[in-house]
Amino acid sequence: MTDQPHGRYFAQELVPDQDAKLRGRIQDALDAGERWEWHLVGVSEIPPEHRIVLFWDTARPSFGRTSE
Repeated sequence: MTDQPHGRYFAQELVPDQDAKLRGRIQDALDAGERWEWHLVGVSEIPPEHRIVLFWDTARPSFGRTSE
C-alpha cells in the first residue's frame, strides 16, 4: 500500500477482479489503513468500471490543537 511516493494524502484505487469479491478487498484495504494508522477521509465509486477510490489522510489528526 505504501510502495509509491505520496504526500500527506493518498488515493488508493480498488478494482474488482473476477476472482475476488469487492467487499472483501475493501475490508482488506480498511484493515491495512488501520495498521498504518491512516484515516479514511473519503470514498468515490467510478462507473462504469465500478472502481472504488479510497482517500486516506496519512497524518494523525490534530483536531485544531497545537503542541506547546
